[in-house]
Amino acid sequence: MLIYDSHCHLEAIKNDPRQTKISVPAILPEDIEELFKYRKHNPYAKIGLGLHPWYANKFINYSNVNFNNYLEQLIVEYQPDFIGECGLDKNKPEFELQQKLLHIHLELAKKHQKPVILHSVRATNELLSILKQYKNLRGIVHAFNGNSETAKQLLRFGFYLGIGSLILNPQSQLSKSIEKIPLSQIILETDAPYMPPFEVQYSHPYHSLIYAERISQLKKISLTEVIANSNTNWNNLLLKQT
Repeated sequence: MLIYDSHCHLEAIKNDPRQTKISVPAILPEDIEELFKYRKHNPYAKIGLGLHPWYANKFINYSNVNFNNYLEQLIVEYQPDFIGECGLDKNKPEFELQQKLLHIHLELAKKHQKPVILHSVRATNELLSILKQYKNLRGIVHAFNGNSETAKQLLRFGFYLGIGSLILNPQSQLSKSIEKIPLSQIILETDAPYMPPFEVQYSHPYHSLIYAERISQLKKISLTEVIANSNTNWNNLLLKQT
């Protein structure tokens, strides 16, 4: 059964342009032009538009209004399938600016009825606080590594959980809480070419099968059930209108 990789970066496409059922978030807004060209030749690919929190200071000299207008013009021109990758990361500088930029992304996602791909590292409380301010959002929290209570809160806000290589680490919060997380909230991802499994140098979309197998073991259900639910969840996320 083909697995839809819900999070695969531009670098992975360049390394293997044959990939089909993948979703590619933008790291920088200017990525959108190359992603748009890729989607034209691969109708099964989905593309995003956003500014990754690691690069928040790239637009530090822009006013919020200017950045808002810039992103919205790109949304109208290129019609991305989702907004992101955007979010919060306390391991990186400019955390206050990251929060301002996240609000801009969420407001545009709501206005244009797009799902959001969120990055969250050591910022769960801040992320939940921001999401509480919005209604009728939907999306994925990428590389989720929280407990089941956090998963429940995100579900109430309309968010699925992106599950990748962290599920292989028996010490991760994700591994300890996966049994309590419903299949209806799980979407497989690889973050290719980043976050590789085991000792390999780079991850690849086909590694999503490894993560699906681990989920099936921990939840004591069939591999087919894990994959089918993940694919269905991703399709529902894209098709749903707010």
